Amino acid sequence: MKRTLLLLASVATLLLAGCTSDSSLPSPTGKGAVRAINAIPGSPAVTFRIEERALADIAYKISSAPVEYDDFSYNFHFDYRDPDDLTSIRLATQNLKIDAGQDHVLLLSGSLDAPAITVWTGASREFGDTETAFEVRFAHASPTLGNVDVYFEDPAIVPGTNPPAATLAFGEIADAADFEAGIHVMTVTAEGDPGVVHFTSRETDLLPRFAHVMTIFDGDDSDTAPVLVRSMTAVGNPLTLADANYPAQIRLVHGANTLQSVDVYDDEALTSLVVGGLDFKTATTYLDAGEVERTFYFTPAGSTATILFQRIIPAPLPGTYNDLFLIGDTDDWSSVYSTPNRARVANAAKLRMFNAAFNHPLADVYSVDRGAEFDETATALLRAIYRVAMPTILLPEGNIDLYFTVADEETIIVGPYPVDATLNSDLELLVVDVVDPLFAEIVDITQP
Repeated sequence: MKRTLLLLASVATLLLAGCTSDSSLPSPTGKGAVRAINAIPGSPAVTFRIEERALADIAYKISSAPVEYDDFSYNFHFDYRDPDDLTSIRLATQNLKIDAGQDHVLLLSGSLDAPAITVWTGASREFGDTETAFEVRFAHASPTLGNVDVYFEDPAIVPGTNPPAATLAFGEIADAADFEAGIHVMTVTAEGDPGVVHFTSRETDLLPRFAHVMTIFDGDDSDTAPVLVRSMTAVGNPLTLADANYPAQIRLVHGANTLQSVDVYDDEALTSLVVGGLDFKTATTYLDAGEVERTFYFTPAGSTATILFQRIIPAPLPGTYNDLFLIGDTDDWSSVYSTPNRARVANAAKLRMFNAAFNHPLADVYSVDRGAEFDETATALLRAIYRVAMPTILLPEGNIDLYFTVADEETIIVGPYPVDATLNSDLELLVVDVVDPLFAEIVDITQP
């Protein structure tokens, strides 16, 4: 017993001595910021990590908010998942020494099969309370464009009148430059040729005392234009610069079983026809959505004797696609407005559904392998709520059958509905009522 007590006392003394001695660990001299941009077209959401700690999930064209760390070296990782696997796949890793007072941006580019990381480093900007300027670093992350010139000027100045604000190759970032707060237009042209215009932003009113990284991207299926610019600032708030030459789009989808074919006007006098003869279970092509709020008036096709219902359409976000679903029951029709994520992903098939079935306000969506029996082994995909835009489903490649059932039951409302899930595809389905209120129908409304 005495030996045990002596041993414990000795260990305690050594531990106390160790705690009171100088640490052998290095001391930081300051902090630096780090953030990441996903510039892999068609990638799923990628998890950005410091060591194994998740910082953000970033889809294509998205940046993470800056986070500050002591000026040591760290491993930064990018991970993703396949839709049928909960295990993370390590896409790329970058060991990076954080420098005090610096802003570090990790650009993830290339493809899922051949990723690349480029590190951009610049001084973290601090503004005085009375400064009237903002800072911009222009960056190039569009794999389809060659070298470009960037003009960033007053809307009245024609690009090419003055030298470009930056000349960039893919993966490059320009030095920081200050601009006076106010309205600016960003124009991207071929290097040395201002007549070859790749992108012209809308007039954008920019506030003072912000530090921007404005990055050029290829557009995806959610963008009306082939090129767009996204900015991230030191405080993490994103800004999208949409191309002024590619307006927002809208389509109308008729999903109301009891609503006759309709004409759609955008003036109360019913003289400005937007869509003529929209039938049940059909969708228009995408049309210019305009730039301001307006009202749609719905009348019986071929007649202006009565207005069946009307809907205020909000001013759309520039450069976006928008959907308007017609729903409801007899004499109580309405509509649902949404801005869908149409971007495809390289490692999955995307499935989007909208439940316009008035008789089935709450239902479940299941999948089984093509031709298999629908039973308790079916995979639950989502809960379908009437008039609510459902979350996007990512499916692995393969042939499946979909079933639409009464919520929390195996009572089939519609199915099997065959789906050929192919990678990098986007399928959109509409669920509508049929004459028999116990059942429904699934309609493919996928559009380019």
